[in-house]
Amino acid sequence: MRPVVVSGVVLDMGGILHPTPFEVLPEIERAWGLPPNTFPRGPFDREGDPDYRAMERGEIREPEYWERVRLRLAETGIEFEVHEAIDWDGRDRPEVVDAIRRLSVRYPLGLLTNDAADWLGPDWQEGWYLRDHFVAVVDAAVEGVRKPDPRIYRRAAEAIGLPPEACLFVDDLPVNVEGARAVGMKAFLFDVTDPTGSVERLLSTLSVHPGPRAAQG
Repeated sequence: MRPVVVSGVVLDMGGILHPTPFEVLPEIERAWGLPPNTFPRGPFDREGDPDYRAMERGEIREPEYWERVRLRLAETGIEFEVHEAIDWDGRDRPEVVDAIRRLSVRYPLGLLTNDAADWLGPDWQEGWYLRDHFVAVVDAAVEGVRKPDPRIYRRAAEAIGLPPEACLFVDDLPVNVEGARAVGMKAFLFDVTDPTGSVERLLSTLSVHPGPRAAQG
């Protein structure tokens, strides 16, 4: 993506700041004593996960995707509810945390999430350590409108005081990126299989100098 000139940035949360569940599920397989690849691999094996590809295209929504996963696993005798299985504390991507801090110096930032309340609980914003870096947080659980509905992008832009055309939107699902473009936003598709590279490309797109590469633990 070539450098762009915008006045504000709107970020998705899950997959961007937080790893995808697919990055955590192998850890749960080991903890539960399950064979590798018991759980789906999503973007890490698109050909082996047609439901994920359907979600990327917008044919099904994320809640339906995870319900299908739950039902398939239940048929094998595994009780699994993704929102209960994963503890998100301490899992934020350090390179994204650094990017948020850098971007917030240059741009008004908005956070646009479809379902943070579903994953983190209804009071997730209270005491959230990054809240002061964002001008506004728009949560579909509160708004009652989900991406890729055009209204939710317009609300996010309005919440940071800008028209959609002045914003860059960042998300990890193609259907949501296309929804942003449809209302005039510039958009950046975050590749969750290469988060460090995605952050570097995003900062380059915005002509923001990246910080030191986060240590790999």
